[in-house]
Amino acid sequence: MTRINMKGRDMENLVFLGRVKTVNVEFCNESKTMAKVVATLDTSEEVETECIPIRAAGKISTVMKHYLRLGVGNYIIKEGDVSGNVDMEGGDEDETQN
Repeated sequence: MTRINMKGRDMENLVFLGRVKTVNVEFCNESKTMAKVVATLDTSEEVETECIPIRAAGKISTVMKHYLRLGVGNYIIKEGDVSGNVDMEGGDEDETQN
């Protein structure tokens, strides 16, 4: 399966959109100095970063895992219906603000 190559900040945006299900870090070399972040999406596709220093990959994956744990993606309005009036003040409609 081919993976889509992305920047780390773009992968973090996918978490905000509620698209990421899991996040992992994979090593790129034997000395374990370079790694890439791999995320599985809700469509079973995988996206990855380029090989970056292990410290940067760890920070990106840690931030993404915290966002997943907090459920940030659940707060995005994807489709919705307005079910009532959002004006809670109940003022007159012909009022003008100066």
